[in-house]
Amino acid sequence: MKTEVYSRRSQLIHWGLALFGIAAWLTGENADDGFNTNGYLLHLYLGLAVLVFVLTRFGAGIFTRGKLSFTGWTIFNKHQWRLAAQDIGQLVRFKLPHRKMHEGIAGLVQFTGLLLFLWMAVSGTLIFLLQNSTGSAVFEAVEEGHEIGEALIPLFLILHIGAVIVHSLAGDHVWKSMVKKDAS
Repeated sequence: MKTEVYSRRSQLIHWGLALFGIAAWLTGENADDGFNTNGYLLHLYLGLAVLVFVLTRFGAGIFTRGKLSFTGWTIFNKHQWRLAAQDIGQLVRFKLPHRKMHEGIAGLVQFTGLLLFLWMAVSGTLIFLLQNSTGSAVFEAVEEGHEIGEALIPLFLILHIGAVIVHSLAGDHVWKSMVKKDAS
């Protein structure tokens, strides 16, 4: 199967989300030492970088056409869920589903990952902005939501990276779409 190659801009957004997102997640425990510690500030700045990349990705998805467009690619689409159910059926039979970009189970995992990164970046920013309201119901709710998101990130990474590995083992090197130079 021919691997579609993303533009350099698409690759930059993907790698920015991946690198800053994982770095922010890995430094999350450092933020527990308080708002004025170096660990918290490192986590905060990495999270703000994620916010920039995720907002850029959502802007590209909403306002552009082509590979970055969200047209027909959301978790709020019945057709997408039908394709995902078919893909799960194929996976259960140890067959690798082959779909167009962002369709089926891959599309659901990827879009859910974007929503998760958006939630983490926005909720983390709110925690920073509401730091003087520590103990308030709003602050506590946002902080709890942020912690739930923190627990979901490893699941997303396992699904996303695991799928790339399974595709590669099957001879479909989808990872190349994020490292090869686009011909256009």
